[in-house]
Amino acid sequence: MAIEIKQLAITYYPIPKSGSSSVKFALMALDGNQRALADPDNEVHGHLTTNYVDPFVAVYDGHKGKFTIVRDPLERLLSAYTSRISDARVLTRPTADKVKLEKFGIPVDPDFDTFIFNIEKYCACSWEIQFHVASPRYFTGCNLFLFEHVFKFEQMDKVEAFLSSVSGRALDMPRLQIGGRKISPSDLSPAALARAMRFCRYDYGFLVDHYDPQKWGGIPEGDAGDPSTLHVFGDPAALSDGRIVYPRTPRNLLHFMLKRPLVEPRISL
Repeated sequence: MAIEIKQLAITYYPIPKSGSSSVKFALMALDGNQRALADPDNEVHGHLTTNYVDPFVAVYDGHKGKFTIVRDPLERLLSAYTSRISDARVLTRPTADKVKLEKFGIPVDPDFDTFIFNIEKYCACSWEIQFHVASPRYFTGCNLFLFEHVFKFEQMDKVEAFLSSVSGRALDMPRLQIGGRKISPSDLSPAALARAMRFCRYDYGFLVDHYDPQKWGGIPEGDAGDPSTLHVFGDPAALSDGRIVYPRTPRNLLHFMLKRPLVEPRISL
């Protein structure tokens, strides 16, 4: 479900790790719901939630003034790693699947190389990691042409100007979630960079009008079965040599499961 501010005729489709905390805080003020938050960086998401949509279907929901903010896929992935793994340490929380972590034999405080080469396992162990690294298409649908405004993360001043324009009052939008550890693509090993770009390959295709993967050396060749942001939702019952076995897309999960029943049929003679 998108965040609709009816009196302003605008609708925001938040994408994790793309400025959503700051925009949500501003929208609460514009909607007359601003309140004191002890931890605005995180509490704001309890008031205005971010929800999934079908990544293979365009969002025809009739909402007015649709806008979103997109971010360079690799930089978004690095931000998800530092904020969730390094800073929030989500793998030590009760929500993390300790049984799977132990079964996979993966650390709860991995460096980026360990994380990216085991990213499908980490997604299976933590819904928070899964949520923050999932393709932007899980939050906008498959067609950005339906949006009246698509802003880039590097141009938050334009988002601030847009919200000031539609509300008719000057808005000083705070910059939330800007603390913590930072890593850049230049900090990555060549192997980790290549793996990360493969993981983000479909997002660069989706955001072709906004970001060029050549900035980081392009998308290297690989196997069609390589993990990607579009298939972070694996079948947790299907493990092969310690690796998650994915349906090709979430959309054909039902077909996948029907072909591979969890209970084998009995044959009576």
